[in-house]
Amino acid sequence: MKVIGSSAKTSFFYKKGSNNSPNWKLIYKYNCSSTEIELNKYLKKNVLKNFNPIGIFSRKQAQGIGQNGRRWISPHGGIWLSAAYPIFSRDFSTDIFSVSIAFFLCEMFYRKSIEVNIKWPNDIFYGSKKLIGFLPKLITRGNEVLYAKIGIGMNLNNTTPEEGISLSNILNKKNLSESYWSSEILKVFNKVMLYNKNKKHIIYGSNKFLSKEYLPRDYDKNWKIDEIDEMGCLKIFNGNHQKKLKSNL
Repeated sequence: MKVIGSSAKTSFFYKKGSNNSPNWKLIYKYNCSSTEIELNKYLKKNVLKNFNPIGIFSRKQAQGIGQNGRRWISPHGGIWLSAAYPIFSRDFSTDIFSVSIAFFLCEMFYRKSIEVNIKWPNDIFYGSKKLIGFLPKLITRGNEVLYAKIGIGMNLNNTTPEEGISLSNILNKKNLSESYWSSEILKVFNKVMLYNKNKKHIIYGSNKFLSKEYLPRDYDKNWKIDEIDEMGCLKIFNGNHQKKLKSNL
């Protein structure tokens, strides 16, 4: 683990119980326009090597970008991270990549008795409020998946809009450790890659956490959510009409 500045604490938590796990290179910034921009700059100058993922954190983002180009509000106190994870494989199951992130994030909270659910395809909710959002992308060359890029924002100690909620509010505790929860997210990313072939387990688990209350945009209340299928698509129905929605992330 290469330690740069504030990453020392995250590295400490990450190493606990992480034998034989990849060595993350972690870079912390106090403020930046976007961790995604910073990650792209890094990848232009550096070669991503096997077993050496890179994570760039920022205490605050000025121009964070969420799904469909919407502004990603990223104040001090949250976890704002962009990561690149080397894969270099022709056998990587791309269809369940996004849903596997959602599943393992929910599993992380479940182990700590925090009841969350998946708002398909890329949000983690606590009740009716957003706790985490993530944006996954796979970089390919021909049939080979070179690496994954994942942007993630987690409301930890920060203030949130009305539609969001922070983990500190959920647990009724102040000043939760950013380093600890950052390390837990890195471990989730490791699991996403390690268990990529275990489709049945991922799909089964994802459906256990799937919220059926929140339809994707452009679908009214006449449509109902059925399940996530074996290809990671969301199955919805309206009477006898059925659709499979594929994530465009």
